[in-house]
Amino acid sequence: MNDSFRYALYLIPPYPVGRLVMEQHQVLRKQFGLTAADHFQVHATVKGFFKKVERPLDPLLEALDKVFVEQKPFLVESGEYRIDDVGIGYDCSLLDGKQNQELYAFREKIVTAVRPFIAADCDFAASDLGNPYEAHITLAFRDIPLSLYDDVLAYLAQGPFLEEPFLSQTFHFLAFSSEDWSGSWWHTLTWRLIKSWQLQN
Repeated sequence: MNDSFRYALYLIPPYPVGRLVMEQHQVLRKQFGLTAADHFQVHATVKGFFKKVERPLDPLLEALDKVFVEQKPFLVESGEYRIDDVGIGYDCSLLDGKQNQELYAFREKIVTAVRPFIAADCDFAASDLGNPYEAHITLAFRDIPLSLYDDVLAYLAQGPFLEEPFLSQTFHFLAFSSEDWSGSWWHTLTWRLIKSWQLQN
């Protein structure tokens, strides 16, 4: 079995949100040379990168299917930026000023379904499962130096902001490849869509 892939499950925002964030990725690439975030789909991470046990994918996908068949769409909103030493993005953790309980409960269901399929030597387990989950949509990531944060935020302030809540309906499970998982993996990151789910009311 090929263990060079890492897998993840993403919430894919609706088209208008995707277009807004895509344009912001492109502007930051063009104006500041920031490219890492643009290697990804526009997304909010539900389950971040993980290395899979050496088994076929089908049982993992079946476990995810069982979650999605019972899941209803839920609202997601962003009221402010999420800023840390890794990057800048839209904070999607809150709804009406409180933790988005439906989103966080869904995340736990996905983690429970995926956990038996995570390899013991997974290189992302500590960063994804060892830290509190903070839902967000990334604008700049990994390749933004701390010295540019203020300039980038000031530039973004001149453009549109993700203000309206959106309904979470589309979710993607992806396989990622990189030439350097132990180092600056984002420079050579590529991905392939494995499966998509569309939630129904």
